Amino acid sequence: MPQRKQLTWTELRVGLFVLVAIFVVVVAIFYVTGAGLLGPKYRLVTFLPEVDGLSIGAPVRLNGIEVGNVDAIQMNNTPPLTPERTIRLTLRIDKKYQNDIRMDSTAGLITEGLLGNRYVSIQRGVTGQPLQPNQELTGREEKAIKQIVERGAELVQNLNTMSIQVREIVEGIQRGRGSLGKILTDDGAYNRLEGSLTKVEQLIAGVQAGEGSLGKLIADEDFYNRANSAVIRLDNMLGDVQAQKGTIGKLLYDPAVYEDARTFLNSGNALFADVRAGKGSLGKLATDDTLFVNLRDASANVNAAAAKLNSNTGTAGRFFTDPNLYDNLTGLTGDMRLLIGDFRREPKKFLRVKFSIF
Repeated sequence: MPQRKQLTWTELRVGLFVLVAIFVVVVAIFYVTGAGLLGPKYRLVTFLPEVDGLSIGAPVRLNGIEVGNVDAIQMNNTPPLTPERTIRLTLRIDKKYQNDIRMDSTAGLITEGLLGNRYVSIQRGVTGQPLQPNQELTGREEKAIKQIVERGAELVQNLNTMSIQVREIVEGIQRGRGSLGKILTDDGAYNRLEGSLTKVEQLIAGVQAGEGSLGKLIADEDFYNRANSAVIRLDNMLGDVQAQKGTIGKLLYDPAVYEDARTFLNSGNALFADVRAGKGSLGKLATDDTLFVNLRDASANVNAAAAKLNSNTGTAGRFFTDPNLYDNLTGLTGDMRLLIGDFRREPKKFLRVKFSIF
């Protein structure tokens, strides 16, 4: 009969050390994954359309608070099979949060950052009964990352199209197409541009040398002296104004002018107040309705008289409109002119006086 080997204290100590190390590793794994080693747990089931980037042990967060981890990821084979229920997730959650996960709670996937790890996010419920173990938690599709991916693909397509267009433009310029292409490739355009630059340089040199109107304006010292003199005179004039000299200075700084202006304005305000109150001739003219009525009646009378004159009725109307009267007046005027002519030639003929004594 073979003799049974006895364990030494050293071997036992090594085994205990290995067991403690394994226990520490298990505790660390539970701590890192957020599953928690102590406390009761319960499981919920949710269905999602995809779980790309999600792994077993990923955190489960309730409104941002870590409450458990993903326990299992499976393909869903339980009816009803829809695109929104493709993947079955089993969530292992601390039982102390059971009262916060209710019938109206939802679960979805969230990506940390743009390209970070994904985790399950549960929206806290406020109505309905708390979900019991192994009940279904309504899943929701997170469209944010999907929209980002779609927009990224659209952006890449736009950039590709833009790069093609830029390449075509560059090729056209290299072949001398368009204005820019002709400028860069046509020797004649280059020569004309160089000639223009040469003329500009000559023009600038002439201005610096004081040639022409612009050159004299910039380089002529007489113009500077005149401008400086004008500035000095303007400065002196402003000094005189500030010193209360002259009409403008007194107008700006003399308090008597201010008092006179204020008195004038007060008088004007009083005058306008009297006019608005209907005082005086101007006030009555502006506010009395009688004047308006009289003017209206006079205007009506004038219109009536004018109508009578135009209608050829009455003496005045015939005087303005009867052509016979015009002819008679014309004849009378001619006779008077003849009579005055005869009188001037032979005044004795018209001034003969006869005296007789009885």
